[in-house]
Amino acid sequence: MNKSRSMAGRLTASLQLERLFIWIFCDMLIFLFSVASWCVCAEMIHMGGVYPSVDRTFSCAEGLTGVWNKLGGAYYEFGQYSVPCGAFLHGLLTAIGIVGMVQTLIWTFSFVPVYFKIKKNFDPLNEIAVTTNLIASAKYKGFDDIETAIDKLDPMSDIHISTGNRDLKNLENSINMLLDRMRDSYASQARFVSDASHELRTPIAVIKGYADMLARWGKSDESVLDEGITAIQNESENMNKLIEQLLFIARSDNGRQPMTISEFSLSDLISEICSQAAMIDKDHEYVCDIKDSIDINADVSMIKETIRILSDNAKKYTPSGNKITLRAMMNEENEPCFEVSDTGIGIDSEDVPHIFDRFFRSDPARTRETGGTGLGLSIAKLIVERHGGYFKVVSYKDIGTRITVCLPRSALADEKEKKDENS
Repeated sequence: MNKSRSMAGRLTASLQLERLFIWIFCDMLIFLFSVASWCVCAEMIHMGGVYPSVDRTFSCAEGLTGVWNKLGGAYYEFGQYSVPCGAFLHGLLTAIGIVGMVQTLIWTFSFVPVYFKIKKNFDPLNEIAVTTNLIASAKYKGFDDIETAIDKLDPMSDIHISTGNRDLKNLENSINMLLDRMRDSYASQARFVSDASHELRTPIAVIKGYADMLARWGKSDESVLDEGITAIQNESENMNKLIEQLLFIARSDNGRQPMTISEFSLSDLISEICSQAAMIDKDHEYVCDIKDSIDINADVSMIKETIRILSDNAKKYTPSGNKITLRAMMNEENEPCFEVSDTGIGIDSEDVPHIFDRFFRSDPARTRETGGTGLGLSIAKLIVERHGGYFKVVSYKDIGTRITVCLPRSALADEKEKKDENS
């Protein structure tokens, strides 16, 4: 406590000295400004203006004794004129003297309130010191209780810390919330590793099986050789695609996935992907619905990948001959959006909230038949979230699915916004 008072005293003295120096400096500036103003006014009255080439000086009448008397007999000489300035200097110094006395009184009597104000600001530090000493002393064993509870806790169980000590309730809640987040993260990571291992195990098993078959009798049977080579190539390509998707997700989770923002036409991109899909996929009818000419600032490769993921999903789950529609439009909030809708098998209502989960499959058998990895929509979600956008999903079983991606208004190109404002 004594050190706190000493610190408060030193801070008070420092602040008061700083205030004193500021007041003295201000008083000097006021004095110099007042004298200069009086001199300018005297020259304006007698000479009609201020001339830099004129000699200027201050002098005192002869025969006067004492500094104050000599100051009263002072003259301001400029050019051919000599103007008495003693009365002005007497009045100015008297006024500054009175102000200085008032400042001195204020400065002197403000020591005490400033000291107690600073001392009051140190009270929280004193309380922290007292509390710390209390915790460290043998009189307070609360932290021993919580340490014992943590030691006995199973990190993988759903049990929470509870010591029964009301003083530690807030600390217990914070630790329990941290434990819940750690458990969720661990469970998500374990599930991801398990699913990734399962996905990689299948193509590896297929490749190994065909390699063993080729080693036994495929060398002499051309049909077996061709089948084995084709299967190995397909599974290698699927495994390579899966690994690339896993790497993309890992980089995105670590914030290392680079983005190259540039201005491009979302409408033209939708039209391009729609034309390419119609050319490659002859089993479905593709419709390109461009409602607005939209220019945006985004990563064109990532946005293109998102559109392709959505269109590929629509193709996988839409029967042959049915229609798939790609759209680009502005929504009611004037946000740039693109949309992929189909007339396929749809999604069960209870599965809709989980379609963006990694490796999620509403129908595992159907997913294997279509060759999906269960990561496409997860990657699309990462891309859209990196751009600050969001999804809207509407799906009905055996009717179809419509997935809309909306980007923030900040993604609109400046030129487009200016055109809209001018119109």
